[in-house]
Amino acid sequence: MAPYVPRAAADTVLHGVIREHLETFLAAAAARTDGVGLPGFIERELRGFLRCGLLVHGFLRVRCDDCAFERLVPLSCKGRAVCASCGGRRMAEQATNLVQAVVPWVPVRQWVLTVPHRLRYRLAFDHTLCRAVIGVFVRAVLGWYRRRARRAGFADGHSGSVTVIQRFGSGLQLNVHGHTLVLDGVFTDAADGSLRFHQAAAPTDLEVARLVVTIRTRVLRLLRRRGISPAAADDDAPDPLVETSPALAGITSAAVQGRSALGPRAGARVLQLGRVPGAPWVTTTGTRQAHLDGFDLHANVAVAANNRDGLEQLARYVLRPPIAQERLTRTADGRVLLTLKAE
Repeated sequence: MAPYVPRAAADTVLHGVIREHLETFLAAAAARTDGVGLPGFIERELRGFLRCGLLVHGFLRVRCDDCAFERLVPLSCKGRAVCASCGGRRMAEQATNLVQAVVPWVPVRQWVLTVPHRLRYRLAFDHTLCRAVIGVFVRAVLGWYRRRARRAGFADGHSGSVTVIQRFGSGLQLNVHGHTLVLDGVFTDAADGSLRFHQAAAPTDLEVARLVVTIRTRVLRLLRRRGISPAAADDDAPDPLVETSPALAGITSAAVQGRSALGPRAGARVLQLGRVPGAPWVTTTGTRQAHLDGFDLHANVAVAANNRDGLEQLARYVLRPPIAQERLTRTADGRVLLTLKAE
């Protein structure tokens, strides 16, 4: 796998857009909420991004003792939201660590859970609930592997998983969902005390469908226990985010729906070139994929045990930063164009 070579933040389209419009954006958010505006952490993240990689804002001087070669290394913002340079470095480091130090040489399958739009909005700011919902999802999948192993004659089998919670969709809309890399089978204790791995057969479409029913049932049960509308769509229910930050609540709601939050097009859908009018935002049909009432489960991506390059590529995919700089361009009229990857 080729090393990740980050592009300096200041050289990107996104840097220019934020540099040009940040003050207008902050002022518009404050005007919408009688001067309250957005939480401070959002402004700090954006201003830190504007300083990322610029020598004038700090640097390290690195010198080789053998050849006396010197290099100035600018300080980075270490942002997790908008800076693709810092996010890309973090992606490469964590993916390498997973392949070299965490995931054993066994086949791996990716399971992806997407939840209804109203629940995405709640999970976006309720981190405790988000972890609980993802926990329901992971336990259901691992339970499926254990049951599969018992039917095959392997009692007390255990698998393992690594989960990444992504907060974005391909079109940069807010979409909180879970990517879980699961060891595609179970380990059992051998007679000599060692561990033996037993690969599971690929799940059938029917098994994925049954599993999404189980996950939906358990998630709705979890919501009821916590006093949250089971459908997560009760518009009359109290909204904690509105009470603490109305500006962020408005932007979050718009991002979930793929709409503009501020400016002259506030409330309108983000323009999509080539989109068929009236077509849905998400297509959810496919092999080893099931959809039920907004819950979507996908399990059709797997990597063989000896394909470590493929595993690292998959790990990079689930760990990738939200914004791919190379897919952003400026149009002649000053708008920002995001080119979606062809499916």
